[in-house]
Amino acid sequence: MTAVAIGGGGGFIGRAAARALAGGSAIAFGREGLSERTCPEVHALIWAAGGREGGEAGLAEMHVAAPLRALAVAAARGARRVVYVSSGEVYGLQPVPFAEDAQRLGDTPYARAKIRGEDEVRAAAARLKLEAVIVRPGVVYGPGQRPGMLIPSLLAALRAGQRFACTPGEQTRDFVHVRDVARLLARCAEDGAPAGTYNAGTGIESAVAMVVRALAWRLGRTDLIDLGALPYRGSEVMRYVLDATRAKERLGFVAKVALAEGLESVVSCPEEHVGA
Repeated sequence: MTAVAIGGGGGFIGRAAARALAGGSAIAFGREGLSERTCPEVHALIWAAGGREGGEAGLAEMHVAAPLRALAVAAARGARRVVYVSSGEVYGLQPVPFAEDAQRLGDTPYARAKIRGEDEVRAAAARLKLEAVIVRPGVVYGPGQRPGMLIPSLLAALRAGQRFACTPGEQTRDFVHVRDVARLLARCAEDGAPAGTYNAGTGIESAVAMVVRALAWRLGRTDLIDLGALPYRGSEVMRYVLDATRAKERLGFVAKVALAEGLESVVSCPEEHVGA
């Protein structure tokens, strides 16, 4: 098997995807981009780069322009498919569970950038005669995640003995461990894996307050939690859970890491990147 190029290969999801590529090698690249001169032959591109912060122009560069440049190089080096990591946030406010054929109503700057990225990567892949796979993860978590998202920010505050202010936490989320997301990305990169759009989730709704309390209890710092100190955002999506049926039926994928096990992993191995 030839290599898989991974955009964001040094990041949280990209590193896990590289480990999950059993029997294959990964060509990791980041902000420097993918160079046709230096890139070896590859059979697939996984795009897992880019964050949530920045204005419209910066998000468009990370989630639209950069993957399109990488896709052109990967195609020139033999790639036959592209796997684009989008987000469950593209579904926005609508009834749950979110299925892949639902409208994309996400209206945050990040969601809008991901929606555009999905469309433009699909179109570019069609022009280049590549198969395109879109993966929409739920709320990804796991050891080694940088602060910014809920779980690593909470853990950083509690370990520093600082109070953690948050909303009442009644909103639900589909928390999916990075190992499971990585397994799905590796499966989607395989030749012969059905192209299309897939949710990467557990299909289980978990209240944010429950997760916050569970982590605080594990660290023995429930005294530092200020649930309800912050208001909900005006556009808060209160229920968020993904329909995971399609990935199971077409790819044989089922998330394996239960939430209790996953939360234990981020507490016991905060700096260790657990193998996929």
